[in-house]
Amino acid sequence: MAKSPIGQAPGDLAILQAFVNTRDIEAGSDELASPPDLDRWLAEHGLTAPDGGHEPVSADLSQALELREALRATLKSHLRQVDAAGAAPARFAPANEPDPAVRLGGLVSNWPVLLRASPDGVVRLAPAAPRGVAAGLTRLLLIAAEAATLGTWPRLKVCSSDDCQWAFYDRSPTRNGCWCSMQICGSRAKSRAYRARQAT
Repeated sequence: MAKSPIGQAPGDLAILQAFVNTRDIEAGSDELASPPDLDRWLAEHGLTAPDGGHEPVSADLSQALELREALRATLKSHLRQVDAAGAAPARFAPANEPDPAVRLGGLVSNWPVLLRASPDGVVRLAPAAPRGVAAGLTRLLLIAAEAATLGTWPRLKVCSSDDCQWAFYDRSPTRNGCWCSMQICGSRAKSRAYRARQAT
């Protein structure tokens, strides 16, 4: 199924959104199927220099995929639980899953940052690793940190449909959006809820 551009995150947050969406659960496809795929993706999204610094290996890919799924779990925690009537009263907290913040927190120490001053005197956080996969993944986490400061981070979510989980940016005024597409995933969820009510 082709995904709609509706729900595109603003600014650099769209890069992190695209990273999570390199795995299309519904289609069963993955843009990051090999270390060269990862190297190419990071370079194409401006997260590493074209030369990359070194050729990625399987361990780099494993770390990137683990980060991607930790980010997906974190974005899932941004959802609110939708009941059968379509209301969204509480945070979505799947049972039997590790706490997303703990999972992500266990990974971030793999990619430390430093304070660096630019030639114009602006102090910024930058990857401690000068280049390569480590630098690219650190830049993704810095995008998340900036989004938290801007207040846009909680609006980035993954579709609550388990067979989708596509990352989308919730632009609704109430911030209660739960599906990447109301016309597709939302309609399916409402149909399932209706059938469940009819069965009881």
